[in-house]
Amino acid sequence: MKFINLNKKNWMQIHTYLSLFFLPAAFIYVLTGALYIFEIRQNSGAKIYEFKLDSIPKKGEEKKIILNTLIDNNLPLPKDTTIKIMKGNPTIGNVKYSATLRTNKDGSTSVYVVDRGIYGILMMMHKSGGKKYDIFGFKLSFFDFIAITFAISMLIFYLSGLIVTSFCKKNRKTALIYFGAGLITTTLAIYFSI
Repeated sequence: MKFINLNKKNWMQIHTYLSLFFLPAAFIYVLTGALYIFEIRQNSGAKIYEFKLDSIPKKGEEKKIILNTLIDNNLPLPKDTTIKIMKGNPTIGNVKYSATLRTNKDGSTSVYVVDRGIYGILMMMHKSGGKKYDIFGFKLSFFDFIAITFAISMLIFYLSGLIVTSFCKKNRKTALIYFGAGLITTTLAIYFSI
């Protein structure tokens, strides 16, 4: 338990430096999380193009159809033209710029192109989008490592804050009342949101 037995100065340094390191990630999560509540999603502000096709492409021709549609409409080709299946649709590109061959609700087929700005990219990072790598059986992007370590550091922030204040030694009763009020309020908010 040597980790817990660090002195207050050490805990304050851990708290400060972790806070500063993760401040950019916290800003991304705060901004995109709050705006998502107001229905400002990853395609807000994006350039979106949709090109209806005359017929459904044959299996195996998806990439060719997508690339030809982009060329015919003077749109740039994505750097990565490997076909990936996203939400059941063949897609090329990345979270910034992608082209998808999709079947619409009316049964027609179209090539759907999205060119996102910085906000859209940040929202996709929040939603664990991005290029994935197989790591220990998990599909993770580089930003996922930031997200996971940020989540762990949030626990350390609270722990270090409580240790630095000696868990409000002089006002422990008031602190416990506030904790209880927060717990009850959060529980009720979840209950009434179901």
